[in-house]
Amino acid sequence: MNLSAIHQTIEENRQSVLDHFFELLRMPTISANPDHKDDLHHAAQWLVQYCQNIGLQSRILHTSGAPVVFAEHCPYPNQPVLLIYGHYDVQPVDPLEQWHTPPFDPTTKGDMIYARGADDDKGQFFSFLKAMEIIYSKTGSLPGNYKIVIEGEEEIGSAHFEELLSSQRELFQADSILIMDAGQFARGVPALVYGLRGLAYFEITCTGPVFDVHSGQFGGGVPNPAFSLIKILSQLKNDQGQITIPGFYQDVQEPEPWERDQMAQLPFQEESIKKELGIRAFQQEMNYTPLESMTVRPTFDICGIWGGYTGSGSKTIIPARCSAKFSFRLVPNQTPSKTATLLLEHLKSIVPPDIDYHVEVLPGIEPIITDPHKPIFTAFNQAIKNHFGRSPVLIRGGGSVGVANLFKRYLVPDSICMNGWGSPDDGVHSPNEHFSINDFFRGIHSTVDFIFEFQASFNRG
Repeated sequence: MNLSAIHQTIEENRQSVLDHFFELLRMPTISANPDHKDDLHHAAQWLVQYCQNIGLQSRILHTSGAPVVFAEHCPYPNQPVLLIYGHYDVQPVDPLEQWHTPPFDPTTKGDMIYARGADDDKGQFFSFLKAMEIIYSKTGSLPGNYKIVIEGEEEIGSAHFEELLSSQRELFQADSILIMDAGQFARGVPALVYGLRGLAYFEITCTGPVFDVHSGQFGGGVPNPAFSLIKILSQLKNDQGQITIPGFYQDVQEPEPWERDQMAQLPFQEESIKKELGIRAFQQEMNYTPLESMTVRPTFDICGIWGGYTGSGSKTIIPARCSAKFSFRLVPNQTPSKTATLLLEHLKSIVPPDIDYHVEVLPGIEPIITDPHKPIFTAFNQAIKNHFGRSPVLIRGGGSVGVANLFKRYLVPDSICMNGWGSPDDGVHSPNEHFSINDFFRGIHSTVDFIFEFQASFNRG
């Protein structure tokens, strides 16, 4: 196959590629707002037609919520199947007054496209579709077996995706999964994500008197649930950044030496990040760097705390109750269920006896990790190097991606890789979201090479 002819076609048609992309960006596919239900359905139909035009069998999969676009090209029964995931829904645009240009009227300024969804996630999955389209237009076929899944509710937690995945497991079955909903480590530093932290989430409420009481009349005698809550939370983590729940680290999988070596070489701009966030210093676990603490180590965080009087002026009370939401980020071999068991047992020993408390265990997510030396990673490594001028870094993400866990649970794939072409400073979920035109096209070029290299890796094997 003459790949140079395909790459030349991409460059010769840059404006038409952008025009097509802008058509998708103009659709206000805000899944959190019921007023945009018709926009979601219109976008799904548009994508179905688009996929049909590039040689894929495509259709709508209906759910109790927004439709899911499913397309496939699987003519080779003895070849592996690659599933590509993306989402066409976007975040709300509030506060609208902070946008410099209309969020659904894509605008170019220099190298940047400004529009809601330009980076997250339309620019990511559309780059893959564009690569497939141009290959199909030049060759009349597509190499390999592919399934495309484009969801319409990712930004609201993939509310109905699990019911679809669990009921039609065979339809989605694949050997490898590529989630096009990530990005570069830093601008000009492409990345492939091979692991994600999990999540255990809780809400605790401490109660004292049955109603708020006068602190002058009862202060010093009546137990104060606010003090008790502060004491409880402070005993879950020490000054070295270590979680103090007995048995918490028993199952923790330590990062491999090569992982720590690679993280030490990453361009982690500590000073500029501190300045951007407005913080004086990073807090990290003892014997680990800030980057390691934020990606490959478990954490404890208080997400919210409330209780008592919070209005203007003063009100002298002892509150009847005080509550907090808190989370643990988990690493491979830890589970939300065991974390909950350990926490609840530990609370029995640290909650003051004069305070009643209740803990609600909220839905959690298990961590995932995959082998970054699988063919999907090696194929992308060479493809990205061809067009970004450097190999992608292999990283583990500090957050949790629910759909990745669903794929792991129901499909049990050989490997899961997360990729994307956006940068951390693209302003996703914020006003003036933007995406580099240059990176968009480098992503299309890289995807073309990946498609052929991924297929060739199995033919060689």
